[in-house]
Amino acid sequence: MKRVAIIGGGIIGLALAEELARRGGIEVQILERNSRIGNEASSAAAGILTPQAESLEGPGSLLNLLLAGYTLIPETVARLQEMTKIDLDYRVPGMLTLALTEADEEKLTHDLQWQQAAGLQVERLKAAQVRKMEPAVSDKVRGGLYCSQAAQLDPRRLIRAYGQAVEQRGVRSLLSTPADRFLVEKNRVIGVEFSDGKIYADWVVNCAGPWAGFDRSLPIPVPAIPARGQILQFSMEFPLVQRVVRSPRAYLVQRSQGSLIAGTTVEYVGFDKSVTEQATRTIREGACEIVPSVGSIKGESAWAGLRPDTPDHLPILGPTPLEGYLVAAGHFRNGILLAPLTGRIIADLIFSGTSSMDLSAFSISRFVAKQVRGKIDQLPADGET
Repeated sequence: MKRVAIIGGGIIGLALAEELARRGGIEVQILERNSRIGNEASSAAAGILTPQAESLEGPGSLLNLLLAGYTLIPETVARLQEMTKIDLDYRVPGMLTLALTEADEEKLTHDLQWQQAAGLQVERLKAAQVRKMEPAVSDKVRGGLYCSQAAQLDPRRLIRAYGQAVEQRGVRSLLSTPADRFLVEKNRVIGVEFSDGKIYADWVVNCAGPWAGFDRSLPIPVPAIPARGQILQFSMEFPLVQRVVRSPRAYLVQRSQGSLIAGTTVEYVGFDKSVTEQATRTIREGACEIVPSVGSIKGESAWAGLRPDTPDHLPILGPTPLEGYLVAAGHFRNGILLAPLTGRIIADLIFSGTSSMDLSAFSISRFVAKQVRGKIDQLPADGET
């Protein structure tokens, strides 16, 4: 039986483990640095699923990936809910992007043009139409864009569901087990070493998020960058908004269990997960700009997570110059949306050696200098010096 070692028990590692175990014929093990699975960015996320809002440069490889990922969400939710009986609070309420300044209006016009040209569902709304859809928004709103296909779910419930699913399918999770280094034999990764031992595998998949660059001894280190995001949660008896509502400065997500999520920041401060007064104030101001009545809500909680970013903000997916070594990291703000698709892509590569998607834009080779590639064949076998 083939063996796969997955480094990282966040949403990407869990989705891959579930996909592999569901297909069968493979022994799967997860190495997770924390004492619980999904305890980092996955559980800190807001759970917004909006492909066109997250496409950084308009049409292109990232948008195609996001749209493909979006199509897998409903069947994934249905399968996990059926298997685990956990309600993932999955809904498709749509999303309103507001213009509150003249600069916001200019950006909305730009976004409308490229999204319509790409054949995406999007509608330009006047201020009165926005207020009719969401009466609580600021009377300073100048207009908005409406995307009816935007969805949302509860990431923490999704993590629990994936955790139960992989356990039921026989996946072994080694918790509190950070990987120290890859085991390499000639030009092939054959396993992973950690403090208490080693795991040998036919395939090793790096899903370690912002820690994906942990082994700097390889000639192809993963350029993972932690990007801190802070979020506020307000408790309330009645919902303030029905849809995901955002501006260029903040967003609001109404959860069905009586809480409002407001976010977020993007901060490059290393592996510091502190919640700061400045960020809390900035998020609250952005939320109040969208819905002024947020300012009267008493009581809030806050948390921070480290998104797995890369120098060009694109994920790293697929093979590496080292045989037996695959990477699925750097999903930045789209880990929840892309998890099922990433699991399918990597599983296809393991089972058949090919993917139905063009992964060239996401290859680690874009970060690998030509002179480094020549060093691959010079790697010593494991144990040699």
